[in-house]
Amino acid sequence: MGWFSRKAATMDEALPFLTVDDAAHLRGIAADAFRRAGCEVVVHDDHLAATDGRDFGLWNLAATCHGSGGRAAWPAVVARHVDQVLNPPPGPDSLSPEELLDIAVLRVAAVDQLPEPVLARLGYATEVVDGLLQVLVADFPATVATLGDDDVERVGLDRLLAAGRARLLAEPVEHEVMELEGGARLEMLSGESVYVASKVLVLADVLRSLHGERSYPDGVLVAVPSRTDLLFHVPVDSGVVTALQTLAGGAAKMWSTAAGGVSPSVYWWRDGALTRVSRLDDEGRVAVEVHDELGAVLNRLAAR
Repeated sequence: MGWFSRKAATMDEALPFLTVDDAAHLRGIAADAFRRAGCEVVVHDDHLAATDGRDFGLWNLAATCHGSGGRAAWPAVVARHVDQVLNPPPGPDSLSPEELLDIAVLRVAAVDQLPEPVLARLGYATEVVDGLLQVLVADFPATVATLGDDDVERVGLDRLLAAGRARLLAEPVEHEVMELEGGARLEMLSGESVYVASKVLVLADVLRSLHGERSYPDGVLVAVPSRTDLLFHVPVDSGVVTALQTLAGGAAKMWSTAAGGVSPSVYWWRDGALTRVSRLDDEGRVAVEVHDELGAVLNRLAAR
């Protein structure tokens, strides 16, 4: 199914989900679009610097272009982006509580991808696991805005959480199953929605919708390499070892070239809580770290 494939072409260092040639092409048409809009810019690898001191990051624009279906669609994508950047739409603070409740969504966010000014406004956020937060966002038609403490206080945390959870559950996804050597099953949720990975926040409900009412005494191995992908394996026998190895390597590879990367790690979900199982070491290699409780589960299943 190509879940874990990587393009053979040389990928751009600053925008690693685009090839070097595609990234250069994007920088060129983005710079032209800003100049046509009356904003002179200097091109850098990961941003455009305006002569008036403003910087315009290229990551989100490149991510949108990457998912648009080819270069032919890029000029229109870039034009919309430039218009939104230079003429920003109203923010969450301009909406009434009822309007904000209508567009609130729960989202999982990587701490290291949130700017410090945004983190400083997230006192309400919950740490799901080391490095990942549960936050609330306003899902506008063309943009997504992370809600800050002022927005949450104005509307009410419980109300926003309930509304955000309902909208997250309603986000459409595609479900695929891949059989590994030895019979182990990996399952994948994907789609165009940028909230697919965030369904890890409601994983019990997701599993119920896919598998019906059943228990998970040995938990679930899960990975969220990009915003549009969630992978998981339900441990039932010795195939868990192969599944864990495949997930650990595959998730890290998907994350490294994802337009909207979330985490390169695999986690163990049990009774609603997540524990990190794999990570990238200082040299970028995948390291699996199994704690005693999970180790006992793996040993027992491997003996079957």
